[in-house]
Parts: sequence; C-alpha cells; structure tokens
Amino acid sequence: MLLAVVLTVLCLCMQIGSYHAAGITVLQAYNLWCVDPVSGSHFFNTWPLFAVLVLTAAVGLCNIFLYRNRKLQARINLFNMFMILGWYVLYAVYSQTLGHAVHDIVSVKFHASIAAAFPLLAVILYAMARRAILADEKLVRAADRIR
Repeated sequence: MLLAVVLTVLCLCMQIGSYHAAGITVLQAYNLWCVDPVSGSHFFNTWPLFAVLVLTAAVGLCNIFLYRNRKLQARINLFNMFMILGWYVLYAVYSQTLGHAVHDIVSVKFHASIAAAFPLLAVILYAMARRAILADEKLVRAADRIR
C-alpha cells in the first residue's frame, strides 16, 4: 500500500500529458494546472484531477495504519481503487476537451506521459493488498474457529 501511495504522489508531481498542434507543444498538462509554454501562463482547469489524487493519497496513507481492522482496510482499498478509476474518467474527459477549450486551433492532439500510468499501477497494488488482507482475515477467522 505504501508503494501505491508513493506512485500516486509521484503522479501528482509530474506532467501527465501535453497538447500538440502541428508538432508544437501548445499546452502542458499537470494534475493541478496547465501551462502555456509560449506565454508561461497557468490555467487551473484540471484541479479536480489534483483533488482526487490528493484524497486518494491521504486515505491510502491513513489506511496503512488500520492494520487492526482488516475489514475496514479492505473496504478503503476498494474505495481507493474506485477513486483512481474516477481519476481516469476525468483524465479522459480533460484529454479530449481541454486542448480545444484553451486554444482555438482545430487539430490539437493530446499525448499522455508515462506518469499517467502510475495510478493504474497503484490500482493493481491496491488490489493485491486487498486480496492479501482478505486472505489474512480468512486465516484469522479459521484460527479462531479452531480454538
């Protein structure tokens, strides 16, 4: 779970994509803002992406310390997986609409960066942790039954 939180925080800090028109970068997208490389101005249109990942990282970090309540820990892992999947829905919407909204150029293409794959790796890690937590809970219940 710690590695999933680290990957989420890394995605928060890195560029998640860029918009190109005729081979020229017209906009660089981050989780909190977009930067126009020509003028250097910032547009805070993508703040919901930032909010979702900050919430996911904070809940994931708190979830590490809930090892005494395994059922709650497994539910929170499931919540984090759905939050990250929601981030990908927002990411897809912004990748299709933001370039045209900021620039009036007709042929703006979005290019995702490698940092956009980090939340997907975090989902996989959360799923693995959830599976291990549920197996642990099953083992504890079996041990209680034997006593």
